[in-house]
This record gives sequence, C-alpha cells and structure tokens, in this order.
Amino acid sequence: MAQLQRLGLRIQDFLSQYVKGKSVLDVGCVDHSSAVEQEEHWLHKHLALNAGSILGLDILESEVRVLQERGYAVICGDANTISLNETFDVVVAGEIIEHVENPGTFLSNMARHLNGQGRLVMTTPHPFFFLHFLESIFSSADRRWNPQHVAWYCPFTLENLLRRSGLEVEYCYYFTRSPKLRSILQLLHLPCYGFLASSVLLIARKHPQS
Repeated sequence: MAQLQRLGLRIQDFLSQYVKGKSVLDVGCVDHSSAVEQEEHWLHKHLALNAGSILGLDILESEVRVLQERGYAVICGDANTISLNETFDVVVAGEIIEHVENPGTFLSNMARHLNGQGRLVMTTPHPFFFLHFLESIFSSADRRWNPQHVAWYCPFTLENLLRRSGLEVEYCYYFTRSPKLRSILQLLHLPCYGFLASSVLLIARKHPQS
C-alpha cells in the first residue's frame, strides 16, 4: 500500500502545479455540464492554463460541442474504448471512477494512453468521510447521493483495482474539497486526517512489467 499523505492545497492548485508544462488528457472534462465553465472551480480550465498541451475527453456530446465552440480542445468519446493513437505525460480522471460500470476496462484503456514516464491521476469521493457517514444515517439515498454513482472506493480497494489493471500506485493523498474545513485545518496547523477527507487522490504509473 502506498503511504497515505495529507493534502492541504485546493485540488485545482495541486493539479495545476502537477501538470505544468506536460501533455495532458483530461477525462470527464465537462464535469456534468458546460455551464460549469463559468465557475472558478472548473478543473479543466486550471489544467489548460498550466499544461504544455491538453486534450479534454467526455461522453456528453452536446456539452462537448458547446466547449468546442468556446475554443477548448475537447472531443467526445467513451473512455472505456476510445483509441486516440497518442500518449500523454498525465491522464487526469477527476471524480470519474465512481461513475464507471467497468472500472478495470476503463483503467486499462487509460494506461494505454500513458507514455513511458506517464502518470494517471485520479480523484474520487472518500466513503469514510465523517459527513458521508452521517448522511448515510440521516438522509435517504435518493436525496443525498449522486444518482450517477455506481460505486464507492477507498484507497485500499482502489489500489487493488489499479494493480489489476497494470498500474502501480506511487502516491495517495487525503484531501477536502470544503474551503471552510481546509481553512480550519490550516488555522489549527492540522493535517487532513482520513475521517476529515471528503476525497482521495491517487497517482499511478504503468507497472514496470506491463
């Protein structure tokens, strides 16, 4: 198991630094709706401002078309099966794996799009975040959970899945998407412990024998 670390930065800032100057494939770049392009937190915009080159990929055809009209280099396609005939320094899959019906197929295909030194960067909601636990007790599933989610992953199960898909985890981080909680932790000089982490981030490379 890769050593768990705690991330104090906003995920947008961390990933902007990580992809700086690199070729990037951003999977699921639409983030549900092209309307989010106007929001400051939209990850693809942060990546595009810092990457050496970037290509966005999403299955939502109408939303992709809107982003193309706005000047973004994005294409429509199924990440489970698409073959782009090129490889990248970084494949970013932000909040995607919990939507995927065939996660092993998805991860294996993303691994094929990594160059020799490439890295897959994934984020996903953390099932053991204390608010998720409370919500599971006091809220009905149809009111609280994203209706498009089909699975929960913790760092342990996700690392096993990545390994079976020919990938080796290098880093695993706990982090929170809540600005208020992040400010409190910074004020108290506390790390983001697992029960405070709303999400996890893993960075993986191709297994040397793959």
